[in-house]
Amino acid sequence: MTENDLSRRSFLKATGGAAAAATVAGCTGDGGDGDGGDGGDGGSGGAEWYPVPEPSEGDTGGTLQLINSTITTFDPIQNTDTAGGVVIRQLFEGLTKYPNGEPKTENSLASDISVSEDFTTYTVTLKDGVTYHDGSELTASDVVYSWERLAQSENSNRQYFILDSLGVAHETQDGNYVPGSIAVEATSDSELTIELSEPFHSSMEMMAYSSFAVIPEGVVGDIEGYEGEMSQSEFATANPSGTGPFQFVEWTEGDHAEIEAYGDYHVDGRPYLDGIYWAIIEEDQASYTYSTNKNSDFLAIPTSKYDKGQVTVQQETDDGKKLGKYGPLGSGEASGEEVRYSQSPTLLTYYIAFNAKQAPKPVRQAAAYVLNREEVNQSVFKERFQPGYNLTPPGIYPGGASAYNSDVEENYPYGVGETRIDDAKQVMEDAGYGPDNTFDLTINAYNSGAFQQLAEGLRDKLSSAYVNVTVEPTDFSTIIEKGNNGNLQCYTLGWIADWPAPDNFLQLMAPSLTDVDELGSSATTYTDWDDADTQARRDAQAAWEKIQNNQAPTDEAQQARDEAAVTMEQANWEDVILLNVIHASDERFWYPNTNVQPFGSMGPSRQMHDTTWKEGGGN
Repeated sequence: MTENDLSRRSFLKATGGAAAAATVAGCTGDGGDGDGGDGGDGGSGGAEWYPVPEPSEGDTGGTLQLINSTITTFDPIQNTDTAGGVVIRQLFEGLTKYPNGEPKTENSLASDISVSEDFTTYTVTLKDGVTYHDGSELTASDVVYSWERLAQSENSNRQYFILDSLGVAHETQDGNYVPGSIAVEATSDSELTIELSEPFHSSMEMMAYSSFAVIPEGVVGDIEGYEGEMSQSEFATANPSGTGPFQFVEWTEGDHAEIEAYGDYHVDGRPYLDGIYWAIIEEDQASYTYSTNKNSDFLAIPTSKYDKGQVTVQQETDDGKKLGKYGPLGSGEASGEEVRYSQSPTLLTYYIAFNAKQAPKPVRQAAAYVLNREEVNQSVFKERFQPGYNLTPPGIYPGGASAYNSDVEENYPYGVGETRIDDAKQVMEDAGYGPDNTFDLTINAYNSGAFQQLAEGLRDKLSSAYVNVTVEPTDFSTIIEKGNNGNLQCYTLGWIADWPAPDNFLQLMAPSLTDVDELGSSATTYTDWDDADTQARRDAQAAWEKIQNNQAPTDEAQQARDEAAVTMEQANWEDVILLNVIHASDERFWYPNTNVQPFGSMGPSRQMHDTTWKEGGGN
């Protein structure tokens, strides 16, 4: 890799930052996707808005009004934040997609994908009749060019997605990617082959990531062999051309972004909207005021304004979505009105991390005894989230949410829904600690109200168990700097999935990947579990190796990965390297004249709005 590329550790910086921001805001979910307003009665008497009906002829058109945060680029290989991602999702497409953010992928630009018997060669047939917003036709050479940019371009911030995560076969020299060497070949205008260095069970899911979006061949000249039709800067900020249902109109930095329906979109009759407009508003109160004054179609309701008692759940789905209404609202032009509501568990976990060399095991176990996740969820997150006992979220835990819950209830050693101060004191006393021999622990809490509340609550309870905690509010870059230098005893962060499988989360506590002295900034967490001489650490490392040795998309390999995943989670319970706290849920609040599908566990930022519509085609 080159120094421009995000390692897995650096990806944690990007996603952890987004996760923290979502917590601070307490908003409707994945950064900028859940905001806005326009009135109605909330749909009384059952969740009659779901399933979302198809629009009648008079209901197409209109502009969806939303709120977003700071956008920096629309180039799919360059973008690393949710704000840009929610717009990119409307402009560009890849070979596969997460329909409405659901974790099971569907073909998008691909009409067919076949896999070889050894699961390393993918043959892709492209969909006919697909054109870009500039009028050119989609070809297999465009895919090769787009993926080469992802692997080679100095503007790529996701090189490891294609070379490491997906694992496309390629050559390296002196540890760096050899330009033009990825094993992606156009065998005709409509067909290509992709060769992986080894099987990967989540290949289709990885290809759905927006970084793999396809753009016209040669449009940007930032890789060898191409001069480019425009500069990368122009493409990224003023003229992004994809195949999506919407095309770019304009972007004024810090003010707004606007897109319009693409008239030659390859799915007949879509999109239903005329366009989408995002107002750029950073501050929570300003977003709340803007949306409750009916300036946007989705409402922004931060935790400070949220009232769980106003939620009426009218329907629950098998995958954990809660659907219904919220209200009556208490301010703005919408005061007294009810709005539509949905909540979906998302693949995001917040945790407290301990460095095994600097925070002794009794201290870590004492913290586990005193942490009452249900209390935290109620007091800090107003019950908008779900208590998290594992790193892997329930939706992708082996066996699903029921297996997750039963494993916790039967095996979690520190108490479920309770604070066990006496047990915390006992484990410390057994290790020689007491009133005259206390332990000093510094928690570098991400610089947000929620993380600081979490750390301060832990501090207050640990004071009764001979642990003196200092909470240091710390910005993101400082956490990373301290971690790289081995100067973190304890810190708070979060992880959001880049593919929906346990191993994407479990890499954070694979002992061999946590050795900061050896791996530096490439370590997945700053925990140094690899140095702990414990049976739990050995069990976790063996389980991680089992996962790595069973990467094929087969039932047998899946069973092996699942067994190993549970072993890793329970080994972490023993050694308390990551004290998992909460699993996030995303919520959406919107006015009843707007019809939008509920989003899935991959989050609202991965939802395309080609099927969203407004009654009467209203603005």
